[in-house]
Amino acid sequence: MNKEPSKSDPEPITTPEAPFQKGTTATLHPPRVHTMRMGHLPLTIFVTVAISGLFALAFELGSAPVIVGIALLALLIVFAAITPSTSDSPPTAGTRFTVARVAMTCLIGGLAVVPAGNPPEPLLWSLALMGIVAAGLGAIDGWLARITCSNSGFSERLGGLAGTLLVLALALLVWRLGLVGPWIIAAGALGFAEAAMLAGQKNQQRETWQIGATLLVRLALAIAIIPDVPQLSVTMLALLATSVAVGLLGYTLVDRLNN
Repeated sequence: MNKEPSKSDPEPITTPEAPFQKGTTATLHPPRVHTMRMGHLPLTIFVTVAISGLFALAFELGSAPVIVGIALLALLIVFAAITPSTSDSPPTAGTRFTVARVAMTCLIGGLAVVPAGNPPEPLLWSLALMGIVAAGLGAIDGWLARITCSNSGFSERLGGLAGTLLVLALALLVWRLGLVGPWIIAAGALGFAEAAMLAGQKNQQRETWQIGATLLVRLALAIAIIPDVPQLSVTMLALLATSVAVGLLGYTLVDRLNN
């Protein structure tokens, strides 16, 4: 006869399952909370158009920055799609952070290519704060994508290109506002050179210090746009951003030659 369990018998202890788990690494939330699928790309376009349009209306900038911002977004998507994939995971558009920072980057890029004649201080403050936010989101976006399994070859390329474009756009703004000479564009150009060397590599995950150094470049350029920053401080920030960009490119070049 089978022995019926007594009410006094202790109930088996079960370990609560993580909300989402892949392999041995548990994540805080399931991918559906953060992951932006490829079908969410129209949302990225809508957010970019909406933010650019609101800025154009608020500061009477015309339609040129909006058109340039949309063109930059299209280029980002095209180049991210045609770059050879190094991942077998299904393509995604990254996380919600990816959508936000791509939209802000395209807005800043549109204003950098077609700058206002004499931008008011509120506009400069808005661009500086937007650059700082985009830089911060870029620093944690990759980490969030990995722990939620939202990353893919396409999202990594899209995020990387957006981060590089952000540096170039901020450098262009610093130059076109007359804060420093055209040499500051080197900070953005070096970023694209580094991205070109990393393209096609299997392991593109960066070290913590590289993420911090890249964040430093973006923050330095964004802070330089803030009105009433002393000219000496602006020059030092521009030199710091360019020097760190040179160091990052040099490290990537040496690392690739050794491997």
